[in-house]
Amino acid sequence: MKKLTVKDIAKIAGVSVTAVSFVLNNKPGVSDATRKRVQKIIDETDFKPSLSSKKLVLKQSFNICLMMNAFSSPFEDLFYFEITRGIINQSMKCNYNVIISKPIMSQSELPDLIYSGDADGIIFMQDISPALIEKAQATGVPFLVVDSHANNENVTSINPDYKKATYDATSYLLQHGHTEICMIASNVVPDFYTQTLSGFTDAMAAHGICPHPAFYNIAATNEASAYAEARKLLDRPNRPSAVLCTVDSFAIGVMRCAKDLHLKIPQDVSIIGIDDILLSRYIEPKLTTIGIDKVGMGTLAMDMIIQKIQGKTVESILLPMELIERDSVKTIQ
Repeated sequence: MKKLTVKDIAKIAGVSVTAVSFVLNNKPGVSDATRKRVQKIIDETDFKPSLSSKKLVLKQSFNICLMMNAFSSPFEDLFYFEITRGIINQSMKCNYNVIISKPIMSQSELPDLIYSGDADGIIFMQDISPALIEKAQATGVPFLVVDSHANNENVTSINPDYKKATYDATSYLLQHGHTEICMIASNVVPDFYTQTLSGFTDAMAAHGICPHPAFYNIAATNEASAYAEARKLLDRPNRPSAVLCTVDSFAIGVMRCAKDLHLKIPQDVSIIGIDDILLSRYIEPKLTTIGIDKVGMGTLAMDMIIQKIQGKTVESILLPMELIERDSVKTIQ
């Protein structure tokens, strides 16, 4: 049996294709009587419009382009993997496809599918350059940035509150009696480093403590480099009693280093992270961390880009975070 099309439904109902489209997409523009007549035919025939039909009628591709850089690949970073999972799960519920673009190399180029009209919106993962923002704005394609650290009022973004997260993590260690606290961070993304450093120093200052200069470590970029930085700190007589890591993957590297140095966690050194990636709850000991709802970020990103595609005004969001107490921090009496 031939599969019905939107044109077939329109012919049976005696209305235009546009009227059927309005009914299918729950849009105004048709009378109640027409809507009921068309909907009755749709229900009786169990009609399901094809994506190509919807594209033709609504002049949309129903594709979202997900763009990332070298530091936000969901194939290499568990933090971004979970955000991507949220984006894809929500896209399926909203009948959109997600096209994952190659990593941004020049920070000033967009893929051809943007210019060819094969994407209705763009989700950028992590900070993008001013040149890329300008290129995206010039296309007229709606876009937003997930996990941006730059303060740009002209760009819609969804961001965890990293300054507060670092402040809360530091305060938690201080409340447990730690004063010799080291921070292992990264300065690859300057705005992220500025926010996390500010949270750390503000919390220390609130307790009247000035951190030792040697306890600032900003050269970490991944688990391996965090391991190397931790070795400089932990393999010394006056090692810190606690280590704050600005991302959980750094904390995992520090934990591995501590174990290689035959230090017990948390008896010899306490460790706290930020992110609550999947591994944090399975490593031994389980990592105390500041949790971010990463799947929720992805879900929200998909909802927000669709709203922008629909022409709605969408404001940037600063996400709350929560402390997750596990087993990697002890109290100093």
